[in-house]
Amino acid sequence: MQESKYKEHWHTIIIGAGAGGLFCAGSFPAPKLILEHNAIPGRKLNITGGGKCNFTHQPVLPTDYVCSHKHFPHQILAAYQPKQFTKFLEEQGIDFTLQENGCYFAKRAADITQMLYKRAKKQNTTFSFNTHVTQVIRKNEEFCVQTDKGNFYTQNLVLASGGISYPDLGATSLAWKIAKDLGLSVVEPMPALVGLRVDKSLRPLCTALAGNSVYVHVQTDHHLEKGQLLFTHEGFSGPVILQASLYWKPGNPITINFCPQVDLLAYFKEHKQEAHTFSKIAQPFLSPKISKILLSEQNVMAADATKQQLVQAANRLNHFTFIAQDTTGFSHAEVTRGGIDTCQLNPKTLQVKTVANLYFIGEAVDVTGRLGGYNLHWAWASAMAAAKNLM
Repeated sequence: MQESKYKEHWHTIIIGAGAGGLFCAGSFPAPKLILEHNAIPGRKLNITGGGKCNFTHQPVLPTDYVCSHKHFPHQILAAYQPKQFTKFLEEQGIDFTLQENGCYFAKRAADITQMLYKRAKKQNTTFSFNTHVTQVIRKNEEFCVQTDKGNFYTQNLVLASGGISYPDLGATSLAWKIAKDLGLSVVEPMPALVGLRVDKSLRPLCTALAGNSVYVHVQTDHHLEKGQLLFTHEGFSGPVILQASLYWKPGNPITINFCPQVDLLAYFKEHKQEAHTFSKIAQPFLSPKISKILLSEQNVMAADATKQQLVQAANRLNHFTFIAQDTTGFSHAEVTRGGIDTCQLNPKTLQVKTVANLYFIGEAVDVTGRLGGYNLHWAWASAMAAAKNLM
């Protein structure tokens, strides 16, 4: 094995040089080592928000997150709020803007990455890039971190290696493998903030409308989302579907209201005597092209329609219900839902209750936020929680 150029024993080792790992490392001064299997820090962070980094939201509430233990994120989010991170960026000279929808964006995501990297180095952090962790062993009240560059020992270990969304950027399940090796349980990871695939019966409809976008309401698992839907060749995407996917459970029905502005059953009854098709009558609320394809054989002349046909046409547009076949997968998912079961973590520090000095932060944990900067804010807040306990 190649001899390591780094010292072996550390106060803290952080696995992962992403958003959480970088922010954690720069938030306390003890000597620490960051192990990163990529060649550069913040590879995923650099592409977030289309390269502009939607780094937080105003406001951020616990209800903006999904967690198997729903009260778990409360203390950590309360301890580190958006105004604290925006103040931090101002102090660091990073320009940003606040959009009307509450999303904060930087001018360049890479500016935040480079700032966090330099800040971490100033706080006594050594980096080892292109370093692959193979195993972690708890030994004599220390952790032995085995890598392809040798073994490293540490009093404290922070797992900040993220989830498995964006595997092309090097995302792996390392945090969960280590957790299981150390006797911890993991909530099954699933793609989240992701498009949905439909079954073969609906594929022709979606293919015919691929590229078209429309404002809709989406109901899934007693949760209502409002926003733009995008038709794809495989099914549905767009911001409203990505948000809904966070709450969707496989096998559960999803209902789309393509005309949320109007009760089409009542509206069609009012226009029952018109010599127009239902798609033409619905034109004030929905593009005739979209409504015609959605209605298909139900797009008959209103004057000739039976009561049943009228009801079916209205329901097709106001209550379009289907069961998604699947998501478009981790390669297209913004984040990973699931991860380290939070019942095993201290809700103030993210330290493992049964393994002293072991921490999990960021996307590796079973706390998943909505689209709009919430997941990066969780990275900052969880990293700060661990850092405070490591000072």
